[in-house]
Amino acid sequence: MYCELRQITLDYAGKLLADPDQVLHYVDKADSGRLPKEAQGEDLNLDKAWHGLHYLLTGTDWGGPEPTCYLLAGGAQVGDEEEHDVYGYGPARILMPAQVAAFRTVVDALTVAEIQRRYNGPAMTKLKIYPEIWDREAETSENLEFLEEAASELRAFLGCATRQQQAIILYLA
Repeated sequence: MYCELRQITLDYAGKLLADPDQVLHYVDKADSGRLPKEAQGEDLNLDKAWHGLHYLLTGTDWGGPEPTCYLLAGGAQVGDEEEHDVYGYGPARILMPAQVAAFRTVVDALTVAEIQRRYNGPAMTKLKIYPEIWDREAETSENLEFLEEAASELRAFLGCATRQQQAIILYLA
């Protein structure tokens, strides 16, 4: 399971929200590399770090206040749970440019020192933070490095989206 994010134009975000059936075509086209021009923005695959990052941002497994929760909640859901479930993990969501900028602010505060301070392997494992490897003491430094690298990539991605006033579509796959 991984978390996929892509910068899209505001117009394309509006099209997807107005016609949620289009999100299924978007996912098919994303997989084949044939996206429409308005959806060819930078993309980011957070691999298996998404849930760990969410925990570091919110201190929770699935909740948290906006904008800290934006990896897993918030924004505008594209369609409904049954008809528009993109990969079996729920519908895609869209963050509008103002939400992207707000999310960037909280991710920018997730520095290396802050990641090390918030990291709690046993608590993360107890909450079943995917991929449930966090309490292996021998791997703590590797886990921290993995999360630090993912946070850095997310910061850069959100910075680019903010500068370009792009919306973001995100989903679990």
